[in-house]
Amino acid sequence: MSGAMGKAFADLSNGLGLSHVWVHQAYHAISAKYKRTVLGSLWISGAMVASSVSMAIVFGGIFGQDLKVALPLIMAGLLTYAMIVFPLSEAPEAFVGNSTIIVNHAYPFTYFIFEAVCRSFFIFLHNLVVFYIMMAFLGSIAVPHWTILPGLMLAFTSMITWSTVTAMFAARFRDVRFMLPFLSSLFLVLTPIFWQPSMLSGWRLALVHYNPLYGLLEVIRMPLLGQMPPTEAWVIASITTVLGLVAWLVFFPANRRRIPFWV
Repeated sequence: MSGAMGKAFADLSNGLGLSHVWVHQAYHAISAKYKRTVLGSLWISGAMVASSVSMAIVFGGIFGQDLKVALPLIMAGLLTYAMIVFPLSEAPEAFVGNSTIIVNHAYPFTYFIFEAVCRSFFIFLHNLVVFYIMMAFLGSIAVPHWTILPGLMLAFTSMITWSTVTAMFAARFRDVRFMLPFLSSLFLVLTPIFWQPSMLSGWRLALVHYNPLYGLLEVIRMPLLGQMPPTEAWVIASITTVLGLVAWLVFFPANRRRIPFWV
């Protein structure tokens, strides 16, 4: 196992060494789609803005919240959720979708994970620009809290480790490719994006306490709104990240060499 572990870390190192390639490829994959349009890749944020405004109007009315309160919370939640849910939504295609390259070229397997995660981060940045434009329009703009930095570190670590694991399982068991995106839609409702944890009581609080995405959501969303995330969010985010590291250390070294046969 020590030899397999060494090869796994060598794969990780080689993948990081190709950062200039996967950063360029990630940006090109986004920009090429919107070539010759006026707003360019900012069109990515269109669905996020439309969903946020409509949800803020509806749920703000249901829960008696002012639009200036509901819209920042929901919009920051949606743009953050779109990134942290990556291991469930898009990561299952990371290896299967690049099967031709994996079979015919000796790229490190982590390269495909880094490229996919980087693409998700670029989309997050596009949405973030539109988010602050909307906040300025509402007069609710806030300086990000400094805890956004450790929050993003936890999110990226979790995304990379869990994405590697889900991509491997999706390559080995093809039904996983369809099951995990379904779970991402399920967690969209179960995670406090359109509602707040304080609105729940009793056994329903388990949706917060045992939701692995809740911590990662709050350690990014709350700093974007200029607030300190609650301690519970840091604990849940840390647990999710540590479990991701453990899963990566268990599954990637043991099965890395099987990936070309699975895809």
